[in-house]
Amino acid sequence: MIEQNYNQGYFKRQLRNVKKHRSLMLFLIPAAIFTLVFSYIPLMGIIFAFIDPAGFDLTGGPVLWNVINANFTFQNFVQIFDNPTFWRAIGNTLIISGIRLLLIFPLSIFIAIQLSELKRAWLAKFILIVICLPNFFSWAVVIAMWTGLLDMQGGAINELLIRWGLNSPNNPLLIHDSLFRPFVIFFQAWRGAGWGSIIFYAAIASIDKSYYEAARIDGANKLKRIIHLSIPSILPTIALMLVLAISGIMDAGFEQIWAMMQNSAHFIDSQIILGTYIFNLVRGTSTPNEPFATALGVFNGMIALSLMLIGNFITRRTLKRGLW
Repeated sequence: MIEQNYNQGYFKRQLRNVKKHRSLMLFLIPAAIFTLVFSYIPLMGIIFAFIDPAGFDLTGGPVLWNVINANFTFQNFVQIFDNPTFWRAIGNTLIISGIRLLLIFPLSIFIAIQLSELKRAWLAKFILIVICLPNFFSWAVVIAMWTGLLDMQGGAINELLIRWGLNSPNNPLLIHDSLFRPFVIFFQAWRGAGWGSIIFYAAIASIDKSYYEAARIDGANKLKRIIHLSIPSILPTIALMLVLAISGIMDAGFEQIWAMMQNSAHFIDSQIILGTYIFNLVRGTSTPNEPFATALGVFNGMIALSLMLIGNFITRRTLKRGLW
């Protein structure tokens, strides 16, 4: 009885809050509709992961009829672990995403700190705009641009490498298997490090300047002010972005790698990531396997959710900050 009264009191309080802030709640309606239509309704497609691929064809009739009359099984999830291509895709995904997390994430923080130390604010903002411009180019444009620069017939950078003795005239760098991952990381840093530094730069800019004046009066040099003032002050922002970065480890960048794969006539093992593997299961073959691809997507989502929870736990323990 007491618990029932407590629950009624809770819902009454929430109803009063909704009525009190009903004008603000109107702003949530478009976001709620957008989330429902493009996030929650498509989740019904998860049911494909439990359908037997044998005899299942989405193009052979109405989708609802095919789903109702399909054979349901867990074989798709069992098949994931028996597929050697899956493990190769997992390995490449983790390698690329792990290097990106270890190099590009700290690089964004470093760029933000360096820009915040410039004496002229207009110069810092100008540099920030310049290094953020590549983020507004699509991956197709970025890869096409660097392909032209590294082209073995007239590419400006390739010509310099040949002149310096670092490359041969007949060596196409972008399709070299051993250089594929370094180029992936380099392109991601060139395109996204500046954009990623915006949040950290804004966090540093919000720090009270009187703290820096007090530290300067106490004799702290620039390095000590960065270590003992700037970085601790933006730890909540670092923790938030770190958790989001960890939760995105299973996404190594499908658009970028797919665009880079077009430069190669063969399917190199180092180019196989989860995104390209799933895409080839659905669109890259004459016999698409939607149930198995959906099972891979569900499995990938569960790993991403687990990584987010683990990342939040780690940041809560180490940085004393997290998503919740």
